[in-house]
Parts: sequence; structure tokens; C-alpha cells
Amino acid sequence: MNMDQLRYFLSVARHRNFTEAARAFYVTQPAITHQISALERELGVKLFLRTTRSVSLTRAGELFLEDAKRMLDLEERAQKRMRQAEQTENLELKIGYLNSPCRHFLPQLMREYRSLYPQVRIDLIRGVAEDLQKGCEEMTFDLAFSVLSDLQGLNQYHCRRLVADFYCLVCPPDHSCLDNTSIDYSRLATEPFVCLSREGGSYMYKQFREICRDMGFTPRIVAEYPAMEDVLFAVQCGQALAILPYHIREYMYTDLAFLPLDGTSPVIEVGVAWRRQSENPAVSWFTDLIQRYLVEQPGLF
Repeated sequence: MNMDQLRYFLSVARHRNFTEAARAFYVTQPAITHQISALERELGVKLFLRTTRSVSLTRAGELFLEDAKRMLDLEERAQKRMRQAEQTENLELKIGYLNSPCRHFLPQLMREYRSLYPQVRIDLIRGVAEDLQKGCEEMTFDLAFSVLSDLQGLNQYHCRRLVADFYCLVCPPDHSCLDNTSIDYSRLATEPFVCLSREGGSYMYKQFREICRDMGFTPRIVAEYPAMEDVLFAVQCGQALAILPYHIREYMYTDLAFLPLDGTSPVIEVGVAWRRQSENPAVSWFTDLIQRYLVEQPGLF
């Protein structure tokens, strides 16, 4: 079995005529007949019912039709990938990202992208929100995943919202605030808190203060940390409570309790930005992949 035989088979099936199939490939009708006969002998079945007036697919031919389409499609995709690999052998992609809000979706995107485009060299650059925003302003990144509000308004980048996350009260599993079915907000004014520093996450720091203000108290902050790991570790050690986005629970293994705040609390939106003017096809390949996941697997985000 070879690809030419499959193409001839599909052509005869489409035209229902050997002569028309031969014309489509600029070969003689006996050449088409010979190749189809060889294919039938190899498969051990008749693919067509032929009379002097008509040609139709047998039941076996109808079943084989879908297989032939898939095999030719696979060959075409393999050839396309090889051409891309040859034409784009030295492509690079610089991607900036916030670790904590992107951790639950970015690894899967990266694995899929690497499997589709192994020829692209990817430089993943972790940064805090301010550094990522500055990097985009300086055109450092091809793409950046960060807080949506920091990405909007960047003149040299397109921007798209990916996910919105709600805030939770984070506490040890044996904390007294879990004694009731709902959070006693009046008690929070007396509790110690830890949070990300302004340098570690200015937007999250600002929202944390706004949430506390809306609940009627000023938080008693006992420590500020530059990294999310430090914030969670401090809560695990019983040092204080924290108010963090819900997806942080997937950031690292933890037995901490995440209690959703009431529906009036703000959300934190995460988005992706990519260069408006870019001749690098690796950028559009990545944005196409994101679009596919948003349509087919929106739950990833």
C-alpha cells in the first residue's frame, strides 16, 4: 500500500468513475485500475462494485474510505511539520509569566506547544507583575502572562483575558474561624495577617487592602513576603492568616483551608499579551494554541 494508491482510491470514490479519476491525476485509466486492483489484493477485499455504467463503494470500501482519509491527512501533517522545522529551524520565543496565577494552566500549554513545535527554542522568564509590565514596555517578551490590568493599554501588544479568580481567606485546618459554617468577619480585625509585599505583587497587595477595607477593618499585617511560597508557609506554621486567590491552592501541596469570601469581594483577572507587530510565526502558533484550548478545554484556565 502506498500514498498514490490511497489518493487514487479517494479520487475514484469521489468521482464514482475511473476515467474521471485518471484525468484528475493526468494518468491513464488503466494505470488507475491497476493501482486499485493492487490495493484490493493487498487488503484482501473488493473496494468497488463496477459495472459498465456505474462504480460504487462496497461496504468494505466505505469503511476503508475513512481510514484512507486519516492516513493521507496524517502524511500531510507530517510533511507540513517537517517543512516548518526546516524553514523555522532557529525560531525563539521569550515568554514572561507570573508563577502563582499561571501555574495551573501554563505547564499543559507548554507541553502541548513543545510537542507541536519542537524546533522552537523557548525561554521562560519568571517575574513579578511590575517586572513583566516593564518588560513588555521595553519589548522584551514575545508573550507575557500576568495580571490583566497590567497588560491592558500596552500599545505594542494585543491582550486577552484568560481567567478570573476569586479571593479566599486562607488559614490552617484547625483554626477557630472554621468552627462555624460562615466566616465571622468581625473577628478578622483582631487576627494577624501575612501578605505578598508590594514588590512581590503590587496588584494583589492593593486588592488585599481593598478587601479588608470593604469588610470594615485595617489588617494587622505581621509580615510581608516577596514570594507566594513564603506567604503560604507562614500560614501553615500558624503565624497568621492570608487573603489570596483561590487558585493558589493548586500552586503547591498544602493542607490549608481556603474559605471563599462573600460575593462582593473583587476578583483578580489573568490575561496574556503578545506582540502586535511580529514576524515570528512562533508567536501566532502559541496564540492559536491558546484559542484552541479556550474553545475546546476552557476549564483548563
